[in-house]
Amino acid sequence: MLATVLKSDESQRLLMAIDTMRETLREEKIALPEIVVVGDQSVLPRAQEICTRCPLELRMKSTTGQEYATIRGKEINETKITNFNLIAEEVTRLTKLIAGTGTNVSSEPIYLTVHKRDVPDLTLIDLPGITRNPLKDQPKDIHLQILNLIKTYIEPETAIVLHVIPASVDFTTSESMKVAKEYDPKCRRQAIAVSKIDKYDKGIDSKLQGHGPGSMKLDLGCVAVLNRSPEEIEQNVSFGVMRQREKQFFLDHPDAFQNVPEECKGSEQLVKKLAHIQQERILSTAPKIIRDLKQQIKAMKDKLKAMPVAVTSEAECWIKFNELIKEYRECIRSKVNGDYQNESAIPMMMEDASEDERLEETDDEEICQVSSPIVDFQSPAVSRKTDDRIAYQVYQCQRNFQKAVRDCFSNFFSQSYYKKVLAMLDEAAGVALPNFPSFQVIERLYRLEYEKLPYICHKLISDITEYLKTVLLWLFNETFEKATNYPRLVQRLRDVVEKEIEAAQHLCSEHVERQLKMERRVFTLNHYYMDTVNKQKAKKVKKDNEAASAAAST
Repeated sequence: MLATVLKSDESQRLLMAIDTMRETLREEKIALPEIVVVGDQSVLPRAQEICTRCPLELRMKSTTGQEYATIRGKEINETKITNFNLIAEEVTRLTKLIAGTGTNVSSEPIYLTVHKRDVPDLTLIDLPGITRNPLKDQPKDIHLQILNLIKTYIEPETAIVLHVIPASVDFTTSESMKVAKEYDPKCRRQAIAVSKIDKYDKGIDSKLQGHGPGSMKLDLGCVAVLNRSPEEIEQNVSFGVMRQREKQFFLDHPDAFQNVPEECKGSEQLVKKLAHIQQERILSTAPKIIRDLKQQIKAMKDKLKAMPVAVTSEAECWIKFNELIKEYRECIRSKVNGDYQNESAIPMMMEDASEDERLEETDDEEICQVSSPIVDFQSPAVSRKTDDRIAYQVYQCQRNFQKAVRDCFSNFFSQSYYKKVLAMLDEAAGVALPNFPSFQVIERLYRLEYEKLPYICHKLISDITEYLKTVLLWLFNETFEKATNYPRLVQRLRDVVEKEIEAAQHLCSEHVERQLKMERRVFTLNHYYMDTVNKQKAKKVKKDNEAASAAAST
């Protein structure tokens, strides 16, 4: 009954579909049911130089026609093999092509399909044996590389782990068993192929059934198999002959194996067990696999829909580039016009308002004493990269600039400044007429105040430039990085933005420098001096007129 089910068309179609999906979706995160063979290096025949250095996916297919095998790699063409004795040679050839001629290990799989009569459909993935001590031409971390490769295959819950452990070894000390228990601590998806059964120890019957020292209680159990010896491999003893010798071996040792169930003895029983486990696994996991595939397909379709229309000409590229510029310009215009759409701006404005109130309460004399040119025009909110209140922040910089200019000048009505002026006038005695201040004194006093302005003016330009560069690039990222699928155009636009900011800074600096040069000349637009002179002249004229009138009357 079991053989009929395993050889049914439905079973074969399911396994073929799973094999195709495993190969096609190898890079995708979809867990598929598979039987993974792991074991120590000591399991392999050392004298034959035939060892697995890359994953070997063995697909056994039942056929009623000619028996043959095919072998290929991901980028290696398929080769048909009609003589099964040449399979080992072909595996070695592909291994050298994939993993090199040395002893390095590769994660790239080899696909070996065997079409044979009277066998159930079965797929196994044989992984490289665990190498503890690296050979001469192997990397020092070869052990870690193989363990990581094994973990990649056995981690999914859909994977069945088949340990190949010699009969004389304590199952609990097997390194592959320790690794598998990290992902399957209750041992529900693990089985053991007990190799080299002819080297068994006393109590092997209990050990195979999960009892006694050195055994492991596994839900999927253990099956004992007889391996070909190095001499039998050299003599090219066929697997058919080996199966007969295997059956005879169990018959010749009734004391050791008479209490072991038949399903735990022999290669044929192992193949049947694995085929049955595989069929059950496929049927139980198929619904979830289909759901995962549908989700992946939907996600890919969504990505395809989100992909932009291809830009195929210079004109289309220019049109799209202008569209991006327009979108960015509108974003900036809204921030300049006060359309912040950000509730966090309110508490920050309140913080700035409280700061202004504190400044207004400061005594005027105290303000006038401040003369240091080291100032910071940015409000506390400017340091926050996501503060996009451009109009508000530029206005705050301007207000702080006005305050800095006012505070940098000397207190002209203070006693100390009065003494300073008298000292300069005393130094200039003899240069000008008495009671007439020397022009050099006026120029000297003016230049002392003027020299404080350039630093403050250029600091204003630097601070506003720094803020605008930060906030404009932040707005740029917010506008385009998640919304557009034209990375090269976006990067080009970013370069244009940075270049324009630097050009504007340079132009502004030139204008300010020109204005400062104009202000360097000593002049005044204050009418107070001329008003005073005219008053004195008027008084003198009046006095002269009065004197003339008095003289005439006498």
